[in-house]
Amino acid sequence: MDYFNLSSAYRCSNYLEGYDCFVVQCDDMYCHTIATNNELCLRQWIVRLISHTYPNSGERMKVSMEMIWDQSDDDLSCFIPVTLQFCYENCCIIYHVTPPHNFPTLSLQNFLSYDSVDFFGFQMLYKVRYLRQRYNLAVKNWFDISCQVFLSAPALLRDNVSVPLPALVSMIFSKVYVKPDDFLQSNWRLSKLSLDKIMFATLDCFFVCQIANLIKFPLPL
Repeated sequence: MDYFNLSSAYRCSNYLEGYDCFVVQCDDMYCHTIATNNELCLRQWIVRLISHTYPNSGERMKVSMEMIWDQSDDDLSCFIPVTLQFCYENCCIIYHVTPPHNFPTLSLQNFLSYDSVDFFGFQMLYKVRYLRQRYNLAVKNWFDISCQVFLSAPALLRDNVSVPLPALVSMIFSKVYVKPDDFLQSNWRLSKLSLDKIMFATLDCFFVCQIANLIKFPLPL
């Protein structure tokens, strides 16, 4: 089985609004990524995204949602995700939760409970509970991507509902998706995320979005 050809490139920055732009490439697929720790920037991205929905049309928007925790930090009192990632089609945003108290609660309140948006991701039950218990944020429509793939094509997963993302990507796209062993072990609380962190944080969310778009009739858990 061949490997994906992966690359990432810096495009531009807006220092006044506090974000950087990148292009992440995976073979012939491209994802345009914004990385920011400015809650206003996240809010504007959400507003632009929601503007594409038509609440009375019956159409639903599939958005992937991922989080990364900094495993290099042993302080359990700071057990807060270091990134929030959202992806729609080929547009991704990485919200860098640094410092840890910079969690974008206000920006997420209406977005996560929006009627016309379905959120897909891995281990979604854990994330939904975490957001509810810690920040009183409710995710209205959510689906665990591995469960949805299993319900849609049980033979593909061979009765194994819990499949990690790299394995799931390899099964569906027939190519190997590999992340470095130390990907999560380095310090993610630095003021700027490195290019490799941007690339793999983007790809995790991007692949979930691609897989979600292959599922025609998702069934709630």
